[in-house]
Amino acid sequence: MRAGIVAHGRLVAYELTMNVAELEVLEANGTFYRAFAARDSLAMDRLWAERHPVACVHPGWDVLDGRERVLASWRDIFGSAAAPEIACSDAAARILGEVAFVTCHEILSGGLLAATNVFVREEGRWRMAHHQATPITAGQARQVRPAGPLN
Repeated sequence: MRAGIVAHGRLVAYELTMNVAELEVLEANGTFYRAFAARDSLAMDRLWAERHPVACVHPGWDVLDGRERVLASWRDIFGSAAAPEIACSDAAARILGEVAFVTCHEILSGGLLAATNVFVREEGRWRMAHHQATPITAGQARQVRPAGPLN
């Protein structure tokens, strides 16, 4: 898809690199981080897949398998006074048919995490099937180039 902007009085064309599915997956990823930031257990419940296997690996935790265990972990995190403030940055989506994954950074007061979020299509919606986050060692964060035109 091509788009354009006006720069220095002329139309400058550039290639848009995201398709509709990628935008939908990034929106689902955003829904996950909004639910996390708001400590919204109901929104988190609606986001996780119901017809596909799910798993989650929180930083420093072992693998949690199964929807009930995963959602219980989020309720425990949200109910804790130590629940972190969080924001997502540098999200990039990749589509693999009816499965997609997003890699991104999680920004917390205590540091930066790298995360992978896997989504599956259920009844026309992208739903989360896996989340994993891990700390990034100082100096190892990737440099992400913005898509589209630069100002």
